[in-house]
Amino acid sequence: MDSFARPSRYRPAARLTPRRTGRSYLTALLLLAGVCAVAASFNGKAVAPAALVLTDVRVVDGDSLRAGDHNIRLVGIDAPERSQTCRTAYNREWACGAAAAVRLSELVAQGKVTCAPQGRDRYGRTLAFCAAGNVTDIGRALVREGYAVSYSFDARGYAAEEDDARAAGRGLWQGAFERPQDFRRRHARAD
Repeated sequence: MDSFARPSRYRPAARLTPRRTGRSYLTALLLLAGVCAVAASFNGKAVAPAALVLTDVRVVDGDSLRAGDHNIRLVGIDAPERSQTCRTAYNREWACGAAAAVRLSELVAQGKVTCAPQGRDRYGRTLAFCAAGNVTDIGRALVREGYAVSYSFDARGYAAEEDDARAAGRGLWQGAFERPQDFRRRHARAD
């Protein structure tokens, strides 16, 4: 053999470290998952915002509340605007927007109001599910009673409650009405 012969590059190199076992790979994977979870919680967004306990709650309209510097929009519903009117089964006009605000006031008056924030809308309001007294979900109650419609693009909506109110002819469903989003679009201010 030639003294200048090069070692074959296909020959396995001597192993300097012990072989890793399946258990050590699992441990590394779990450690990586934990680091990712911790990092996700520090990305500027709260993972699970704390519930808000509201005092001195004022009703803005049928789906919005104000308490101190908190402006809250109930998630999953859309109620008529305060100035909006609807028609009864006898084609009589009634102030459905004002009625929705009054009903929300009655629900809020039933006890301590707590809200679970879900984010913010484009106007900076806190989107939240709220409860008051024995009413565990104010939005659900408003839709079930016909004072609001389900307004959600995911599974958090109240389609079943809306169907129930429609079938029973409660609230808005007793006659004809314009969907609140259509009413707002038609009555948008020219800025």
